[in-house]
Amino acid sequence: MGGLWAMFVLLAGLVAACSGPSTAPDSAQTHVCIATDADGLAAHSFNQLAVDGAHSAGAEVQVVISHATSDYLSSLQRCAAPHPDLVIAISPDMASAVWRAAQLHPTQKFALVDATPIDDNGQSVDLGNVADLLFNQQEPAYLVGALAGLMEKEKVGNATHNVLGILGGNHGSAVDPYLAGYIAGARAVDPGVVVKITYSDSQDPAFCKQLGITQISGGADIVFEITGRCASGYIDAAYDASAYAIGSNNDEAFVSPAVITSALKHVDHV
Repeated sequence: MGGLWAMFVLLAGLVAACSGPSTAPDSAQTHVCIATDADGLAAHSFNQLAVDGAHSAGAEVQVVISHATSDYLSSLQRCAAPHPDLVIAISPDMASAVWRAAQLHPTQKFALVDATPIDDNGQSVDLGNVADLLFNQQEPAYLVGALAGLMEKEKVGNATHNVLGILGGNHGSAVDPYLAGYIAGARAVDPGVVVKITYSDSQDPAFCKQLGITQISGGADIVFEITGRCASGYIDAAYDASAYAIGSNNDEAFVSPAVITSALKHVDHV
């Protein structure tokens, strides 16, 4: 068991380290406008972390809050109106809005977190005035997957069924690399581990909790969420069943004692 806990400590340190781009720009006197997604500025949210990171870098920060997905283009245009040094869109769900805004404001510099712009045909487009801020999320996912696989292999605590659960929001560039890395990490240390994968296609926490209950009833001891706003429900299912949960994007330890670690992106360090 001594070697096992040593590996836990090593993995915990590495998970926080492997999260993609991390070099903060020289932003003295730089004016940045951040257009949030519909999650708003909830504590610990991706949006709030981005705002905190921009402030930490010394930028002058304006924030335009989107209350619904239909607000995305207008939010970006409001950001672009005073022509700041950079307009930042915080969600892959904003990819098509960024494509439109970048064409309407060709001299404005944009940055899109977690995606590339998408045109009306659903195709990714490389635009000269848009920087794509992409993460290597498969790397922290691999590490938390290895942790989960190791817990199952060694039957640590309530991890006794050799079954893992994953809940993804949907197929896409923000989810699929997480999923692939997690499975690869788990099977690297426990080749026989069973992985149950479900997609929510929903942001309703109550619905995602039911999906978590179903996975846990089927033997999943550790569940990994890649779901966005419905994560709290999925994690609640783990807590209620004395199972374990792993978060994504942000440190989700604040959500529940069931959360043992998170695969971090550190959007506040970009």
